[in-house]
Amino acid sequence: MKAIGIYQDPKNDVDFLGTLRVINALGGRWQVIMHRSLRDKLCAALSDDVCRAICFADDAELFTTPDMMIVLGGDGTILKAARSCAAGNIPILGINLGRIGYMAELELDELSAFDRLRSGDYKVERRMMLEADIGGERLFALNEAVVGGASIFRIVEIELYCDGKPVNSYRADGLIASTPTGSTAYSMSAGGAVVDPRMEALLITPICSHSLNATPLVFSAESELRMKNITVREEKLYINIDGCETRTLSFGESVTFRRSAETVSFIRLKDGGFYDVLRHKMADRH
Repeated sequence: MKAIGIYQDPKNDVDFLGTLRVINALGGRWQVIMHRSLRDKLCAALSDDVCRAICFADDAELFTTPDMMIVLGGDGTILKAARSCAAGNIPILGINLGRIGYMAELELDELSAFDRLRSGDYKVERRMMLEADIGGERLFALNEAVVGGASIFRIVEIELYCDGKPVNSYRADGLIASTPTGSTAYSMSAGGAVVDPRMEALLITPICSHSLNATPLVFSAESELRMKNITVREEKLYINIDGCETRTLSFGESVTFRRSAETVSFIRLKDGGFYDVLRHKMADRH
């Protein structure tokens, strides 16, 4: 029997009703694995029969044992799961419990699509990740890394280099380095281009730039990009990775971005593709 992990957002699935619907839709055809920290709350909310059918595991087992990972939540939940799933080479099937959910393949009322899982009628789509090197520490992002100040009311100054050569100096609220997957996130809101997530490229988007020549840039995925903090007025800048991790960058220090050797795989059950999802999700925002 194949194993399927379920990673859920407790804020969006407080009563585990979404989890129960997924388990019922799987129909007992797969071994279900969930994190052991959820055992007490989940078993109190669900029936004894359902609880006994679940294998509870620690982090190491949860992100190495399953053949695929069902992630219940919004894009933030998928981002949290993505790095661990990438390390274990576990493909993700996202089910949206959030608001927009660009990364999710299904809504909660579309679980009949699990029939295609059973028959093996699905595609696996690989997405590149971004590696940020901060003083020798490596962090990984599926969407983006944002470099900016502590306050949105203070302009920061950042120099950008590509493969060691200067590209531009920015006076702005910050800079976004993103993957094609992240092009529909903060980068798009800041005026960056929407890029097909199947492409491999590095994107740089200024945030509220105080300049006439600060346009978004797209670099080859083979490039090595470096941002240097040249802001005199600020004690330090901040680097946020996928909204999950934050580090600091003192005056004169740099952060280097390159394509990660790791990728994240997404299971695709629908035939419409990225542009169909984009069209519907954008329509939902109006």
